[in-house]
Amino acid sequence: MNARQSLTPSDWINAAFRLLSEQGPKAIRVDLLCQALGVTKGSFYWHFRDLAALKAEMIARWRQAAARDLIDAATRTDLSPRDLIISLFTEVQKRQAQGGSLAETALRQWSDADATVQKLVREADNERLAFLTTQIRAAGITGGEARSRAAFMYAALIGMEQLAGEPALTPANMAGVIDAILGAEG
Repeated sequence: MNARQSLTPSDWINAAFRLLSEQGPKAIRVDLLCQALGVTKGSFYWHFRDLAALKAEMIARWRQAAARDLIDAATRTDLSPRDLIISLFTEVQKRQAQGGSLAETALRQWSDADATVQKLVREADNERLAFLTTQIRAAGITGGEARSRAAFMYAALIGMEQLAGEPALTPANMAGVIDAILGAEG
C-alpha cells in the first residue's frame, strides 16, 4: 500500500496539530507536514484540496472536541453540579491528544492572526463558560456571581493545559479548588 492510501485525513490533521503545538501556526505548511509524515506533496493533495481546506478541517475538529465533545463526555452520567465540573476538568486533562498539552495554547496564538480561528475559539469559550455557569447556578450561586466564578474556573481550566504535568494539578487537588469556588459566598 502506498502512502497516499495508508494515510487518512485524520493523520494529516493530527500532524498539523503537532506542528502547531511545537512550532506555532506558521509551521502549518504542506512541505513541513510532508516532511513530518515522510511523504510527498501528492499525498497531501490526495486528501485535501489545499492548505486552507486542511486548516478548516483542523479548526472544525478542534471546535467539536474542545467544547461539544468535552461537555457531552462530562454530562453522560447523572452527577451533581460539582461533580459535573470536576468531570469537565478531568476530561480536559485526558484530552490532550491533538498536538499534546500545548495544542489549545497554540490554537489561541493562531487565533490572534486568523479571524476564522478566533471566532471558533470564542464560540468554544462561550460554550464552556455557559456550561460552567449553569453548573454553578445549579449549585446554588446566583446572579452575576455565578458567571464570575465560572470565568475564574474557566481561566483555571485553560491554565491547566499550559501546566500539563504539574504534580499539584491532580484531580483531588482540582476538586478542592472547585469546592472552594462553589462554597465561598461572595
